[in-house]
Amino acid sequence: MNINAQISPAIHRELARLRNRFVPRGCYVQLTEAMSVLEDRRRAELAEGLNPEARGVAVIGNSGSGKSTAVAHFFRGHETLRLLSHDAETADVASFLVPSPATLKGVGISCLNGLGYPLMRDRTAGIIWELVQSHLRELQIMFLHLDEAQDLMGSQSEREMLAVVNTLKSVMQNRYWPVSIVLSGLPTLKTLLNLDPQLGRRFTPISFGQIDDIQDGQNVLELIQQYRQAAGLESSGSVETDDFAARLIHAAAHEFGILIEVIIGAIEICMRRSDSTLQLQHFTEEFLRRTGCAADLNPFIRRDFTALNPRLLLPGNDDIQPSHVPPRRGR
Repeated sequence: MNINAQISPAIHRELARLRNRFVPRGCYVQLTEAMSVLEDRRRAELAEGLNPEARGVAVIGNSGSGKSTAVAHFFRGHETLRLLSHDAETADVASFLVPSPATLKGVGISCLNGLGYPLMRDRTAGIIWELVQSHLRELQIMFLHLDEAQDLMGSQSEREMLAVVNTLKSVMQNRYWPVSIVLSGLPTLKTLLNLDPQLGRRFTPISFGQIDDIQDGQNVLELIQQYRQAAGLESSGSVETDDFAARLIHAAAHEFGILIEVIIGAIEICMRRSDSTLQLQHFTEEFLRRTGCAADLNPFIRRDFTALNPRLLLPGNDDIQPSHVPPRRGR
């Protein structure tokens, strides 16, 4: 059966459920603890009528690490935090994607639109952010989340980046309604946070680091079993070895979020073929689908797979890097 063949709505629903599954990592536990501390602290201050400066959380990781998914999952599932919605008069959390290319003025306008107060005429960046803070207070927002926050830097000059730093500090230091800022973004976000020690010390950093085949290989194998069991599939020995775990981790560029995508993609191919057993071939075909690579450039096939760059589309032999890592053996 062609892998592009039509599949039943029931299978589509099963795949949708798999994509909606959330697998917590140690860094997610750190995130929930840091956020819970900030929430408890802020609610205690409000109960006492106090408004000391707020603190923030910086969630940092590579593209595909799962950081944005983790932050969104936390806000959606946290029982005591209400996400901003169009019909709500108040909320606890406002979450926005930083527009790209980002300017301080453009981000402020985006926040105003998201808060339900679109700008009717042109204003300076300073006035726009005064309006943002005023509406955050009016809506009683405790947390302002900015995703893809590394774009706050862009190609801006140091002077412009300092203006961003001062604006973030002013939001957290507002004398009438300080707001905790949650930034999620790529590792370059650290440059912005370290630009001013006064800003950096106000943030708790949470790193969504890469996964490692030595430390995380067994957990990855268990994760595959969890997903294939949820899909009602049997397991082949070809996807139960240490060597396979290392190949899968490399195929996912050592990023947890990409790894989940590859697993679900392989399961989809298995289902499209009406196969009952998840096998190595399904993962091989999923990587081919994602990258368009030739067979000898597929990490599920190639002997020296660590020489391959798994993030490239349509890779060629010129993209292979010398590898001195010996081939791994199965269990």
